[in-house]
Amino acid sequence: MADLILGAGYIGARLAELAMQSGREVVLADNWFATERAQLDGIGARVETVDIRSGDDLSRVIPPDTERVFLLAAQASRPLSVSDPDYTEETNLTGARRVAEAVAKSGCRSLVYASSLHVYGPSLSGEIGPDHPYGPQGDLSHLSKIYAELCLDLYARRHGFELSLMRLGIVYGPSPVMHERPESQTVVDKFKRLAAAGEELTLDDGGRATIGVVHVDDVAKIMLDAPPGAANVAAETVTVADVAALARGEEPSGGATHTFASPFEYEHALAEYMR
Repeated sequence: MADLILGAGYIGARLAELAMQSGREVVLADNWFATERAQLDGIGARVETVDIRSGDDLSRVIPPDTERVFLLAAQASRPLSVSDPDYTEETNLTGARRVAEAVAKSGCRSLVYASSLHVYGPSLSGEIGPDHPYGPQGDLSHLSKIYAELCLDLYARRHGFELSLMRLGIVYGPSPVMHERPESQTVVDKFKRLAAAGEELTLDDGGRATIGVVHVDDVAKIMLDAPPGAANVAAETVTVADVAALARGEEPSGGATHTFASPFEYEHALAEYMR
């Protein structure tokens, strides 16, 4: 029996490494829109070319003996969702539904979905747990996370497979697959790189936005043993200005407007990584 990871990018590649280290058989699948296949050469997993928009592709790669499917394939970039809304919708909406259909058809008993803390929307306060309602969205890539969660839940209830909705914060840290395009880089690693090069760190709205952050190793470990239901995956809640301060070697001033409640234990701290 094997684990299937749909989306062989930044998180998926590290997830595959940890899964194989724990003795699991892994199949990595991607359509190579943002990742180059050659980046996976040293991982050792079986690699397939799969587009989640294609039901035929999914039927081929999800055989009856698949133990668990991890859905990480998505168009996650806000700028790209503006420049290519059709691809964003086809991948994140239709693709999610077709994965659910293929999982149900195969008899696979468990699906883990990489969602986002963005589903809660802006202007939050207090402690935000998984029962907090969905909020307004500002772009198609994050709006699609809400649809995908609800669609996957519909199919899970209808067909009886276990569903884990992992709402990820901003993920940082080294992985076998690192994307060079600026629109595909998150603020933590981008600020770390810019600060190391002595370049200016640009803060929109003074960096007051509050974000949840989590190291990619922690994400991978949590997803490997993801419990059913929805959960936040964020080790710390900080402001963007805090991230910039840590990148410059300064003391963060705090000022986060809310916190994300999370049931997991985390090994990595943002301050240590930025040093």
